Amino acid sequence: MLSGFLTNVSTISVPGCFLQIFFFIQLGITSRGILTVMAYDRYVAICNPLHYTSIMTRPVQLLLITGAWVFSAVCTLPANIMTWQRPYCGPNVVKHCWCDPSSVRQLVCADTSVDNIVSHSFAVVALLTSGVLILTSYVLIGVSLSRMAVTQRLKAFRTCAAHLTVVTISYSSASFVYDQSKSTKGLLFFQVRIIVAVLYAALTPFLNPVIYSLRNKELKESITRTVSRFRSKFSWGFVC
Repeated sequence: MLSGFLTNVSTISVPGCFLQIFFFIQLGITSRGILTVMAYDRYVAICNPLHYTSIMTRPVQLLLITGAWVFSAVCTLPANIMTWQRPYCGPNVVKHCWCDPSSVRQLVCADTSVDNIVSHSFAVVALLTSGVLILTSYVLIGVSLSRMAVTQRLKAFRTCAAHLTVVTISYSSASFVYDQSKSTKGLLFFQVRIIVAVLYAALTPFLNPVIYSLRNKELKESITRTVSRFRSKFSWGFVC
């Protein structure tokens, strides 16, 4: 997809299109699965700090991450396989920046109502399952924080702040994009839908490392040193 943007190539093979659909959705669900694992990790660290090392062992961590990848594949494959097996005998122009599932289904020369139901059902399952688990973790964390001293609450909040920020951005944008794709016409104009989809696909992954890294002490010190060097350099250049 990125190479197509850079080289201004607007064509893609049918297998390549469906691979793009699969990985785009599968990786999106996987990221929310990993956010769910991180929420559980924070729950254990805050609510059971003395048992953290015995609970979050290496095998458990691998099992949780593997579960996130398997869950995303299970939620992605059925709708993708159904759309792949449909007949395509009409227009071949996907009205989107990439092979968006709802846009590709508009090219099918058959009834796609079942495909839409399956696709939206798995999307709801993916969003609700991970969302409910994350919410449950933070409800339990909130109950545990209510019994702590103020200093402990602040420390726990700093531990969860970055994750909460990413979760909020990720789920609010995903819910908005899903709401706009429930209909083939959508609730917004076609151009606006594409802009929203691009922001969802590019902005959220861009913000993730920024949000997490700003809590890193070494990164803060590096940014401070860089800004100081630039400031001293420009100050030196204007001395008369």
